[in-house]
Amino acid sequence: MKVKSLISAFLFTVFIYGGVAVAQAPLEGTWQATYLEFSTPDTTFTLSGDEAASQIKVINQTHFATIKQGENMKSSMFNGGTYDLTDNTYTEHLKYFSNTAQIGQSITFNSKLDKNKWEISGPIVKDGEEPGPWKLREVYTRIE
Repeated sequence: MKVKSLISAFLFTVFIYGGVAVAQAPLEGTWQATYLEFSTPDTTFTLSGDEAASQIKVINQTHFATIKQGENMKSSMFNGGTYDLTDNTYTEHLKYFSNTAQIGQSITFNSKLDKNKWEISGPIVKDGEEPGPWKLREVYTRIE
């Protein structure tokens, strides 16, 4: 009889509150870049301060979108799609990209999350290919 009462109470709660609450994903929120770095074998490009802050990444439980507003359209960028976070591995599955050659690719990075600071880094590796010469490091601060 107690089991029936517990089941009834659970079903009543689900009915009243519209379902079981889903825990917030660790990355869920709006992130503003504080430091961006792209490296090739012979050159490193870095952005910090206001230049980096023009890049925003918005993440919900299943999807992400990145927007970078440049001084002109050539230096602006957007991408988005779904993502996976497993331990310290973050993978973006690109469904949208201002560089259309990247659509359909998945790119995996090392991920380090410390409260409201998040860093992704590593070689840009596409869909199981060997790591190339390009490396990325992005540091974000959660703003929402």
